Amino acid sequence: MSDIKESLDAVLRRRREHLPVVDEQLDRWTRMRQLVRELSAATRSAGPAGPRGPAHAALDSLDTEAIERAVQDCLDVLAGVRGRVGRNTVNIGVSGRARNGKSTVLQSLSGLDDQQIPSGRGQPVTAVRSRIYHSATDRGALLTMHTEGSFLREVIAPYHAELGLHPAPGDLSAFARYDYPPPADAAGKADQPRLAPMLARVREAQEALGTYRHCLTGEVRTVDLSDIREWVAYPEGGAAPPVKRPYLAVRDAAITCAFPIDEVTALGLVDMPGLGELVPEAEAHHLDGLRNDVDFVIVVKRPTDTNAMWAEEDARALQLIGSVCTVADVRDFTMILVNTGMCLPENVRALSDDLTQRLNGNERHRGYWVVLEDGADRDAVRDRVLRPVLEHLATALPRMDEAVIADAIAVCRERTDVIAKELAAWTAVLRTLAVPTSAEQTINRAERLREEVAASLQAWVDTLRARTADDFDDTEFLERVAEVHEDVRSWALDGFGEGVEAWRERALNRLRVDRASLPFASMELNRVRVEMARRFAAVDDVLTQRREEYWAGLVDALGSKLALLARDSHDADTVRPQDFLQALARVLHDAYDPCPVLAGTLDSALDVRLDYHTRVLPHLRRALDVLLPEPDDPAGADGPTTLLAVPRTAEGAELLLERITQLARQAAYDAQAVLAREPATAAQALFAYGEQFEDSFVRSEQSETEFRRLVAQFQDRMWPSDGAGPQAVTAQVRRVRGLVAELRRLIGDVDPRHPAAEGSLR
Repeated sequence: MSDIKESLDAVLRRRREHLPVVDEQLDRWTRMRQLVRELSAATRSAGPAGPRGPAHAALDSLDTEAIERAVQDCLDVLAGVRGRVGRNTVNIGVSGRARNGKSTVLQSLSGLDDQQIPSGRGQPVTAVRSRIYHSATDRGALLTMHTEGSFLREVIAPYHAELGLHPAPGDLSAFARYDYPPPADAAGKADQPRLAPMLARVREAQEALGTYRHCLTGEVRTVDLSDIREWVAYPEGGAAPPVKRPYLAVRDAAITCAFPIDEVTALGLVDMPGLGELVPEAEAHHLDGLRNDVDFVIVVKRPTDTNAMWAEEDARALQLIGSVCTVADVRDFTMILVNTGMCLPENVRALSDDLTQRLNGNERHRGYWVVLEDGADRDAVRDRVLRPVLEHLATALPRMDEAVIADAIAVCRERTDVIAKELAAWTAVLRTLAVPTSAEQTINRAERLREEVAASLQAWVDTLRARTADDFDDTEFLERVAEVHEDVRSWALDGFGEGVEAWRERALNRLRVDRASLPFASMELNRVRVEMARRFAAVDDVLTQRREEYWAGLVDALGSKLALLARDSHDADTVRPQDFLQALARVLHDAYDPCPVLAGTLDSALDVRLDYHTRVLPHLRRALDVLLPEPDDPAGADGPTTLLAVPRTAEGAELLLERITQLARQAAYDAQAVLAREPATAAQALFAYGEQFEDSFVRSEQSETEFRRLVAQFQDRMWPSDGAGPQAVTAQVRRVRGLVAELRRLIGDVDPRHPAAEGSLR
């Protein structure tokens, strides 16, 4: 077989030469799939909320479904090529319906026995798809175990789908608890003969869960060939409960041993569980593995008394196998082995005639390849089955490889045209969408923000102006002044806080000590004047309130966008307005590109002086001059000195109290008059503060520039939820345009019509 070996080795070498370009194409189409997914997400990113304009309508009209299907088709066909050219072995699959001798043929080909590839009568025995590879030195098996998820998804869920039991269990505990109906409940259904065995099979898997649950790890396990049977075959009949079913945990088995064939090439055998078993999706699942795993399939048919004719089930099995390689001629891809072992000659002859007349239509040279041999005769299988198959593959494999590669090129070429047309249509739509650039968007936002702030500040300044009108009364302030005046008046009438009798007694004692009334009277006038000035300071709480109202109005007038910059680090329910202004000024000062004019204007707004000592006391002091013992101007009017000269008697002390009290009441009255004018003065001051702020913030020389700078740096914070607005649509359109451009570039790179791509695959 040396010539065959050399020919097949050359086929494998030529296959591997295609790997670099196939991998490159797979990488690029995988990148395209990722871009298409991003493109699909990008067309939906604006979401359904907010106003819907022409751009939304245009984006809504773009659908990636056709592109996604085309890309996936290319990935699928390239994956098939990759699976074919990436293998290091020529693989022959052995298939057929159960109980036709498939396992026996595999034993003859591989040299293994019932302990590794079980065969038997009655029920099917092969439970796991196995791959058997020739090696002159290695002997053993690698078992790829299911994970819990893959077991439930690939083994249990199909049973539930076929039986109509929904939902399928989501974890092993749910599977263990699942209350399956008894098999008798399947009676009465039209397909009860099919469903009842399925129900029994899934109940067996549930009952035996404890025997294989610990194996559902997803690991690759090494097993000696002497121990392989329980991992790949159904248990033998009559096994005592609990029946062990470790094969249920096996996803795939790879067996290595020395084949009884001289000078064999790198050869692999694929043991497929028998077609026609009552396992849901088994045929499709296992045959799908043939797409990348096998180069040729031997279909075993054993003509027993009840199986001597080519039946509908056989034809269906052959069609399934033919669907695995739709490109190559199925006659190049398949052999029908009539397993004659222990069969009556008349049954063998009947099947052979049936295949010749019904399947091949007497066209021996154009029909299916049919061979009659005893599957248990290892020499016959080696010399008259395997050798002819390998000789055939030495010449047919290059032809089949060529067909597979040509089909992949054709599929990619056609799908590339589909994608190119779709992207051209997308480009035409996107060209109709005029959206602003990032710089234009920033300028537009800055202009709108400045206009909004200007309008809001002007409305706020108008409220400050209204408070300066002649007919505006600050009732709260005037009521507070009246309260303070009454407090000062009561204090004066009550002997200036110490009681009338106590004051007169203290006064008389000092008059006697000083032998004069003026020293004591001067001291009392000074004390009363200082105390009255202090007591009238109680109006400061209303002035402070007016200043805080001014700051609160300013914060509101600046609007929600600017307030967001300050609120990032504050609780809006507890922080004072001036704290927000300080925070905003700090943000503008500390920005990467500072806004010093806007920040300085905010600093100035915090320097509002409306307190009693700054605004009221200078005017109030003039009203308290009546309490000076002597006038500041000696040449001016007489002070109260002459009124304070009283006898040094009890009557004189009483007269002195009366006169000082009268002066205090006059001073209080004059102070009240001064304070009554303060609301208008404070209103004028706040109006001036506000007008100056609005002018500086909106109309200063640097205002327009700094508003743009502000928006450029902080627009993501000031417009955090603008997901459906024009700015989001602008970004969305730019994103879609960029993805379409990248896809069009990649389409040029992966276009199989390019000489380099096509030549490398051939």
